[in-house]
Amino acid sequence: MEKFKSILKPKPNPQEQLRGWQRRLRQECRNIERQIRDVQREEKNVQKAIREAAKRNDLGSAKALAKEIVMSRKTVNRLHENKAQLNSYQCTLEKVLLLPEQLDICPRAQRS
Repeated sequence: MEKFKSILKPKPNPQEQLRGWQRRLRQECRNIERQIRDVQREEKNVQKAIREAAKRNDLGSAKALAKEIVMSRKTVNRLHENKAQLNSYQCTLEKVLLLPEQLDICPRAQRS
């Protein structure tokens, strides 16, 4: 059954495939940005909880919450690194997209 589906379904040309990859990369970048915002929002809530714990003189829970803030900042840094890698992949794909156009232009420039 799989063979018949693959025969009937036309294969995407390289341009369409490249656009699909770029679309997925942009989607993942947006997902990472959403995760960053969620973690930062949680961090603000934890900071409020630390202030309340400090007012109650509950140093044990304040220290535990402070450790949670440190972990959330590490997580945000990792997410930024992942987003930078995705942007790098996206730039590489754009270069691949422009490469055939540049190859067409170069011989024409050499002839003139």
